[in-house]
Parts: sequence; structure tokens; C-alpha cells
Amino acid sequence: MNKQITLFSALTASLLVSFAAQAADTAELKVKGVIRPSACTPAFTGTNVVDYGTISGAGLKKTAANVLPEKTIAFTVTCDAATKVAVRAIDNKASTVVTGLMTAINSNLSDKNAYGLGAAGGKNIGAYSVRSIIGSFTADGATPDIVADAANNGTWAKSAFGRFHGDGTNRQAFATTGSTTPGSYKTMSGNLGVTAVLDKGDNLPLTQNIDLDGSATIEVQYL
Repeated sequence: MNKQITLFSALTASLLVSFAAQAADTAELKVKGVIRPSACTPAFTGTNVVDYGTISGAGLKKTAANVLPEKTIAFTVTCDAATKVAVRAIDNKASTVVTGLMTAINSNLSDKNAYGLGAAGGKNIGAYSVRSIIGSFTADGATPDIVADAANNGTWAKSAFGRFHGDGTNRQAFATTGSTTPGSYKTMSGNLGVTAVLDKGDNLPLTQNIDLDGSATIEVQYL
């Protein structure tokens, strides 16, 4: 009888210890963090203005387009880690494009390549083109090929001229020489070329000051 009572008492004590352990105070450990894509920043070096200065109205051709010299501007995309990106240039003044002027720059160009120069006296002033200057860019210290997705659909081909479309329907990326697959880079830098064309003088209000007022947004897309 004593053995039975002793056994029961021991079992009871064991259960009490178990319940006491389960009722112990607790502290929660949490593990948190954020996984985010690398951030890339487009920027112009020094200035974001292509300035043609003062142009004499008297020197403009009256009955033909007036092509101004190409100007270059330094451009860089900097990422906080190697990232695959594309760049496009979207016209903010598309409603002011004078159509039919791009072929005065190059016979291979069309109105798709045109960006508006603003208006004066109720007249649109002209148009300009924007291109990546082939051979001027480096990507993490190496010279890349510039590849273009001409229809914005993921089909890439080596770009011969680096021309952008004003409506943003094409984009450009950087690839290892000989490849058409966009690569991942941390720093991409080079020069953009801008060529302005003024409409023929007979279409412009040359009795007043005419301010060239082009504007385009350079956009980085993550691929």
C-alpha cells in the first residue's frame, strides 16, 4: 500500500513540475529585414541644359530647314549594386514638334526621332533629336555595346546610331561587346548628342525673340 501511495505522489510531483515549466514567462524573438532591388540614379554631369546661345534670325534660311550643330552632354547612370537597366528619353513638348525636319539631319531619321522645341508667337519652332553617342560610353570601366529594344517588347539588337524615339517607344541598354543581352553594371557613363533643327525662317515669327524650349525626361527602367 505504501509503495502505491509513494508511486502516485511521485507522479503528481512530476506533473506539477511539468505544468510549472509550461507556465514560465516567455519573450518573442523576431527576425526582420527588407529585400529591395538596387536603386539606380540617372544624372547629367555639370548641367542638364543644352544651350545654343544667341542665334541670328537674319542668318536663317527662309525656305529650308536650319540644322544647328550637334551639342554633347555628359550622362551617367549610377546604381548601388550591379543592375540590369534600360534608358529611354520621353519628349515633354511633343505637341510642338515640326514634322518633316528630321531628314535634314540624316536621311535615316523620321518623325519618330523628333522632340519638340516649344513655340513662339503661335508657331512651333522646330525639333531636335537625341542619341547615345556610340563609343563614348563605359560600363564599369569597359566599353560596352549599346543595344536597343526598338519596339519596347524585350527584343534587343545592337544599335548602329543610338537614336531615341520622342514617344519613348524604344529604349537602350548596355551589353558586353558582341552580345545583344543587356548586362548588369554599377556605373554607366558617356555622352548624349542633341541636334536641333529650326523650321524655315518664313514660318517663324522673326520679328520677336524666340526662345528654344525643349524638354525631355530621361527614364531608367529596371530589366
